[in-house]
Amino acid sequence: MDPLAGMDDSSTDDDTASQTTEDDPQIPENQAAQLPAPAPTSAVLPAPPLPQPTPVINQREKPHYVLRHILRGHTQSISAVKFSPDGKLLASCGGFAVPFFKPMSHHVSFPPSQTGAEKVVKIWSPETGEFLRNLTGHTQGLSDIAWSSDSVYLASASDDTTIRIWDVETVCS
Repeated sequence: MDPLAGMDDSSTDDDTASQTTEDDPQIPENQAAQLPAPAPTSAVLPAPPLPQPTPVINQREKPHYVLRHILRGHTQSISAVKFSPDGKLLASCGGFAVPFFKPMSHHVSFPPSQTGAEKVVKIWSPETGEFLRNLTGHTQGLSDIAWSSDSVYLASASDDTTIRIWDVETVCS
């Protein structure tokens, strides 16, 4: 049934746009009964149950580290040590000379034995601990090294403001 049947067509747009209620005199009683019940404005839902705390187990199994090798060969501090992603090689690089301050002075000095920083990347076998090769070419100390994801290339960063990319398969074969 058309709820607008019987209404005067002379009403303005504002009149037809207004909302009607059950006690609106424009809607006959029998048509008001056919309207759906208004939805509640707010429904109270029960709160979800709180999650139960999981028990904390304090007895973790501790790792069992075993010393495999002591790698000797750097003469200065070591600034980085990185395993290749395939685990077949280990690279390390020496860094900066260690400065010390003279007593009663603000000048930084370097001990005579440490006047030059190491300028070399060392490649090792992590399986045997054997030294494999030096990668030389930087003119100042090294600050970091990084492997490519396929373990083929090694990048070295130096205080000489250069980055060198080494093809490790070529230099280590």
